[in-house]
Amino acid sequence: MLSLTALLLIYSTIIVPENYKTIQEAVTNASLDDTIIVSEGNYKENVSVTKPVSIISRKGPEFTTVRAAVPSEPVFKVSNVNNVAITGFTATGSLLSGIYLYNSNNATITDNKTVKNGRGIILYGSSNNMLTGNSADANKKYGIYLESSHRNSLVKNSASSNNDNGIFLSSSSYNNLTDNNVNHNTWNGIILWDSSNNTLKDNRIWRNRFGIVISGGGNNTLINNSTWSNIYVIMPLILAYIGIISYLVQRRVLQTIYRV
Repeated sequence: MLSLTALLLIYSTIIVPENYKTIQEAVTNASLDDTIIVSEGNYKENVSVTKPVSIISRKGPEFTTVRAAVPSEPVFKVSNVNNVAITGFTATGSLLSGIYLYNSNNATITDNKTVKNGRGIILYGSSNNMLTGNSADANKKYGIYLESSHRNSLVKNSASSNNDNGIFLSSSSYNNLTDNNVNHNTWNGIILWDSSNNTLKDNRIWRNRFGIVISGGGNNTLINNSTWSNIYVIMPLILAYIGIISYLVQRRVLQTIYRV
């Protein structure tokens, strides 16, 4: 991956709020493959990304917060576009999600905090994306949710203290989950629902109601995951529980709401 300095030399750079007052204005006026640098501060807006740009905070999530102006919409919504990067933000205040990728591939989502949303990060019909070093904690439903999304890499993320599941894969295959912290979630740490050929390696899945849930699918590989002090470590398909009913309702809602 190119360094920030190299990116600035190759592509045009837009500075917020020096060049444009809001992140959305910068995205709207950016050319393809431009880099948008966001200075520290608090921004109240919903950012819709429909072109390949890199959006990078200057000082990281501790200093750069984007709060949803319209709570019924995601904070960052990436729709029908490839090769987007979002780096270094706190995304909060959305009833839906902090960062949401719809039908978007080859994105890089790095070092963000998606906290106190309906869901932290959602990938819907999105593949070959890299999620690294994000915190998807303290959300009302899920930390990280994948629906019909394949060949994504989730590495060194946190999905903890969510009021439902930590990481949820639904009808999603060939994904790599490595070295993630998935702790203190109300229901499951990691759930694979009708999802096959995924690899879970070196994840820490502690103090959830259930550690790893596998329901349908097959050929998933579990290597060296730590599931200390969960009530149950692995719960297969044959064991039903009340959380499945909640999921089925939520999935129908997601399929209705998230389509663009």
